Order: sequence, then C-alpha cells, then structure tokens
Amino acid sequence: MTRPPVEMKGLVLDIVERVTLAANRIDIWLNRAKIAAALEAGGGSQRPDIDPIPMSIEAKLRRAGKGKRLVINGVEAEVNEGLVALIKEAFAVRNQLLSGSDDSIESMSGRLTMNKGRLTSLVRLSYLAPDIVRALVAGRQSSALTPSRLLRLSRNLPHDWKEQRCFLGFPA
Repeated sequence: MTRPPVEMKGLVLDIVERVTLAANRIDIWLNRAKIAAALEAGGGSQRPDIDPIPMSIEAKLRRAGKGKRLVINGVEAEVNEGLVALIKEAFAVRNQLLSGSDDSIESMSGRLTMNKGRLTSLVRLSYLAPDIVRALVAGRQSSALTPSRLLRLSRNLPHDWKEQRCFLGFPA
C-alpha cells in the first residue's frame, strides 16, 4: 500500500480508535472495519464499535538527559557511535599500556598528550565484562548511558562483572 505521507497520516488517524499509555506498555485499539476498507478487503465487521483489534506493546519511560524518552522493547537497537568509539579507544589504550613501552601512567599520558584522569578511566573501561562490551557495540544499552556518563561512571566501576552489570543498568 503506497500512499503519499499526508494520506497515510489521515489513514492512521482514521484507523486508530484509542491509545492508552500505562506504566509499562502502550495499548492501541484499531477499527477493524476501517482497516478492511483501507485494504479494500470488504466484509468488515458489522459492529466496529464492539469489535476493535487490541494491540499491546511493552514500553517504559526513561530519563534521557534533561528529558524523557519512551523506550519500546523489541525495537532494533540504535548504536551510539560515541560509545563504540570510547570502547575502541579504551582497548587501544590498554594494548599500549600492556606493550610495556611506558614506565608509568604518567609517562604514557605525557606521550599520548592525554589527561591522566581520562587515561585511567579508559584503562578501567577496557576491563568491562565482555557481554557489556558486546551490548554497547550492538546498541543494546539504556538511552541514558552516554559516552560522557560512562566515562564519569568508570571512576567507581566495580571489578566484578556481575556488579558492573548492575552498576551500569544491564541485566545481571
């Protein structure tokens, strides 16, 4: 069904009878007769007021910066390129540290012209649980977990992987 956007908007407004937002889901009721008419299938319900099609979608309201964001479960994840770049940088820094080319964190931060605090935070992030790293690279993290927040949280990052999951809001 290809229609111009303006026509599609009108069709959606016509088909959707009611939308209810609950604490953990969105409920949508669709008019069966109007869907049949739009599809030109005919034979729609004789009593569309009694016979709507109910739909429920799991969703949660999450804080995102100063605002809020509706997070719908099952929707393809959106990869945060900043988080991916941060993880990549963390592993590059750890590899350089383990190569033994520097005597100390201070000499390494001087060579890389990087603030010592950032350098140590990156080293800590390079020891994230492997499933957390995979989730970040795949975009399966809370929308509230931004690169700057992850860097800030790294100061108190637990060593235990299970504790890391809880600390960063991932399933344990």
